[in-house]
Amino acid sequence: MWPIQSPDRVRFFKPGDTFVLKRTEKQDDFYHLMNGRFCGEAWDAISRYISAALQGGSIMYKWTNDERMMIACCHDGTRPVIFKIERIDIPETEEEKEWLEKQDFSNRAQDAYTG
Repeated sequence: MWPIQSPDRVRFFKPGDTFVLKRTEKQDDFYHLMNGRFCGEAWDAISRYISAALQGGSIMYKWTNDERMMIACCHDGTRPVIFKIERIDIPETEEEKEWLEKQDFSNRAQDAYTG
């Protein structure tokens, strides 16, 4: 696996590592590559999906069983890292909570993109 450059040490991704990215007025993990915890190539491979998720959009509509989830892989062919990316919706108001509870984010086989 590709080493992650961090200000205090070099480490590797490990199976099961979890990263929660936030985009608020005080913290913007997207534009800071998680403060150096991702290598540039890995970030390049997943950043488009992260960007869509942080904006509340469908990460991969009609591609996976749940449009809030995507599987992506780093470009490094000799040390590939596979990422499961999930959008976690956190309602800020009661109205948003009610709206989210009514949504169906599933994609069915008959809806699948077939090229």
